[in-house]
Amino acid sequence: MIKALLGPNGTGKSTYLRKLMGLESGKINLEMAMVFQEPLLFDLTVFENIALGLKARGIKEIKEKVTHWMKIFGISDLRNRRAITLSGGEAQKASLARAMAFDPKILLLDEPFANLDLPTQIELKNRLKQIIKEKSIETIWVTHNKSEALEIADYLMIMINGKIVQEGLPSEVIQKPETVEIASFLGIDNIFHGRIYKSSGHSIFENDKIKIETASVEKENAWIVIHPEDIILSTTPLPKTSARNSLAGIAEDITATGLTYRIKINAGEIFKVNITRISAEEMDIKPGSKLFLTFKATAVQVL
Repeated sequence: MIKALLGPNGTGKSTYLRKLMGLESGKINLEMAMVFQEPLLFDLTVFENIALGLKARGIKEIKEKVTHWMKIFGISDLRNRRAITLSGGEAQKASLARAMAFDPKILLLDEPFANLDLPTQIELKNRLKQIIKEKSIETIWVTHNKSEALEIADYLMIMINGKIVQEGLPSEVIQKPETVEIASFLGIDNIFHGRIYKSSGHSIFENDKIKIETASVEKENAWIVIHPEDIILSTTPLPKTSARNSLAGIAEDITATGLTYRIKINAGEIFKVNITRISAEEMDIKPGSKLFLTFKATAVQVL
């Protein structure tokens, strides 16, 4: 299983790994291996660097194991090269081979590909994920990049100010952030503050800009989030829909994001909605266009 530890820079993620490894206390856990952001290689050959961990643990068959892992990471031709002559990608491959050579039960990865070019990142990330899966290695993978965390993680942990503040399946954490601080860090759009009260049997969220129906209990000091993908965008009100909320707004900005467009809409509060390129073209959306935002009461999540 890969557990991604996601958090802002400087929040204590690396320190968390160092404590797990025993580097802070000096009591190294020999069942763990750790790979750092900067390759930590000695002024030795690639072969000698990879063999170090095996020798320190008294493991036999050093030549066979080192040769095997150099082949796996595609650095067999570098076996006699000194570490100081390696490129960043080559050095990190050597670090990964050294970590894997003694078959660790737990692998700690401290943003291991952050300083590499994109093609090398993709190559090493895919290779390492395959190895972890094949060998069933428990892995904690530190990153500050949400996209990378969602790409690699079977389980997601959010760290803010040195504490793990939320954890669970990636889809659950992203869809249901527990606090406004977590939602903001994750870059989730459409976060609003107001109060929730009962009216004629319905739960209503209201502030001085919008009034919408929710499926939540009363709360005087409420933060809510409405995910962009939960909002239907149209040029006219949608008829015969089970969605309880329909707001009129004006498009302020249109941003291309690959195959989709992100539309910024002023509907009292500023909403952001994602739609396909084809939908944007069919609706002829441009700044100043009048649009309608439709979403269900259950799409309004209270933090």
